[in-house]
Amino acid sequence: MYRDNRGGGGGYDRGPREMHKVTCAECGKETEVPFKPDGTRPVYCRDCYQKRKPKRF
Repeated sequence: MYRDNRGGGGGYDRGPREMHKVTCAECGKETEVPFKPDGTRPVYCRDCYQKRKPKRF
């Protein structure tokens, strides 16, 4: 079987992700996310998301 030396995982190439501009629900900063928000849940910038996410043990 032929192997690709690009590394990574998954076994498929999706190309660049479509980014969507949003305003952070916590600090109000404009940011981009790799998904289309549906408006039912708050969206956070990277910094605010890191502060909110639960700690892993």
